[in-house]
Amino acid sequence: MTGRSELRINRDTGDPATPKALRHALASFLAALRIETPLREDIIIAVGEAVANAVEHAYRTGDSGTVELHASTDAEDVLLVDVFDRGAFIDRELREGRGLGLRIVRAIARAVSIDTEGGTRIRMVFNTDPAAAQQKPAQPA
Repeated sequence: MTGRSELRINRDTGDPATPKALRHALASFLAALRIETPLREDIIIAVGEAVANAVEHAYRTGDSGTVELHASTDAEDVLLVDVFDRGAFIDRELREGRGLGLRIVRAIARAVSIDTEGGTRIRMVFNTDPAAAQQKPAQPA
């Protein structure tokens, strides 16, 4: 991967096709960058979990809003992905079979941060060089 590339897309959380559409847009972007398939699939899983959280939890039941996906690369084999909504972040207790999305994101991404001012922004950093991606530092769950 060389140079800088960027993807920006916004979708309505009330549209049931939103998570799939954003995953497909990201998949096409990553394929255009020639990111290897296993790594590309891991990134899509992690970002898909963040998008699903925004669609399912950001807005009150019955309300819809917008979820934004921003992905950008640099010349250093780093992919930065932000998933942003203007809803409220809810830190929930772990329930049986639920609440694993952020754990999945943290297990895949090199770094994850969550900013809850003015909505929720989940920022994920990925190594796009396959060798570097295998050496991701451990993060607390």
